[in-house]
Amino acid sequence: MHKSTLALSAIVAAMSAASAGHAAMIEDGLYQLHNHPDGNAASPFYGMRLDELYNATGGHDIFTFDFDHVDSNMQMTIDGTEIHIFGTVYGGRDTGSSYANDSYLGVYTVDFTYNMGVMTVPGDDDVWVDTTNNVNTGTIDTPLGDTIALEDERGNYGYSIRIGDENNDNGHRGHDGISGWGWLNHGGHPHVAASDWLFTAELVPTPGAASLFAASGAMLIRRRRSN
Repeated sequence: MHKSTLALSAIVAAMSAASAGHAAMIEDGLYQLHNHPDGNAASPFYGMRLDELYNATGGHDIFTFDFDHVDSNMQMTIDGTEIHIFGTVYGGRDTGSSYANDSYLGVYTVDFTYNMGVMTVPGDDDVWVDTTNNVNTGTIDTPLGDTIALEDERGNYGYSIRIGDENNDNGHRGHDGISGWGWLNHGGHPHVAASDWLFTAELVPTPGAASLFAASGAMLIRRRRSN
């Protein structure tokens, strides 16, 4: 095989391996976020849950947010010692199989930044936030026009959010790939279980990487046709 063909094949193989779910590495960059398949309150499936975001009824009100809805676009950037989760998401008061058709149903805007305690998990390639409660903050804007403060919750969990595929590289709750899971407080109140993140994350290729992949494939095709 020609040396250039070998080199291009190696590039394609390396890029394919990098996208594999097993032993997923947490790279700096932009990630598209999706619902996790194993949320305790599913369905509807969700990537974030904020119980008692509003005291809508006399009972325990579960609010969940569908990261894969057509009106949602939730993303995350990881850059050294900062994790930024942001975007728009469709959701509302979860009634067990659907959302209640009330004033809480609609598109929410989320903006949360972890810039304290971000580090690699000791002995693993996951990333987590290891600090005290309520030091990393954000907001959620609701369909009612309210802006509600968000804070991270470490509690007794040992971390407030973790991103990766667990110590055994088998994924979180059976998802073979990168997940994000952690706990949140809202509105300045103590932690309300189960207010948390639970999403999957897919690295968005940079334009340079995508162009390289496309160019590599095109060159391989041309070379095969010329042989």
